[in-house]
Amino acid sequence: MNLKVENIGSAVENVALPALGWAGSGAIAALVPDKQKKMVKAALLGGSILIAAATQAGAKVIKPETKVLSGIAIRQGMDLLQDALKNKYTITDASTSSDKLIAGAIGLACPDGGCQMRYEEDYHVDYLPALNMPGGYNAGFHEVGMQNNASSFF
Repeated sequence: MNLKVENIGSAVENVALPALGWAGSGAIAALVPDKQKKMVKAALLGGSILIAAATQAGAKVIKPETKVLSGIAIRQGMDLLQDALKNKYTITDASTSSDKLIAGAIGLACPDGGCQMRYEEDYHVDYLPALNMPGGYNAGFHEVGMQNNASSFF
C-alpha cells in the first residue's frame, strides 16, 4: 500500500466536493415552495449535467467543479426518483425481498413508510421542555434505553 499525503488530499476532495454539491442542492431545494419543487429539482439535475459536460470537455482528469456538479445531479436525481416511486414501494415486514432490494437501492426501504426514529417508543426518551424544540426532538436519551437498543441502532 502506497499511502501519501497527496493521495489522502485527493481522496478527501473526491468525497467532499460531491458531498458539498449534494448538501448545497438539498438546501436550495428546501427553500423552494412545494408547488415548484419538482421543477427546480429537474432544473438542478439537468443544469448540473449540462454544465459538467461543458466544463469537463477535453479534460483528462475530473475537475473540482465537475465533482460538485455530480453531487448536485446525484442528489436531485435520487430525490426525483424517490418522489416518482414512493407510492409504489411502501415497505412492510411482509414485503418481498425484491421490493426491499429496490426500495433500499433508491432510499425507500423504511418499514411501514416511516424512516424517522420514534424516540419515545424505541429509545425510552423523556421530554425535556427546557430544550424548547418541536415534537420528537424535545428529548434526551436514557442510558439504559441506549444500551438496550445500541445493537439495533447500528
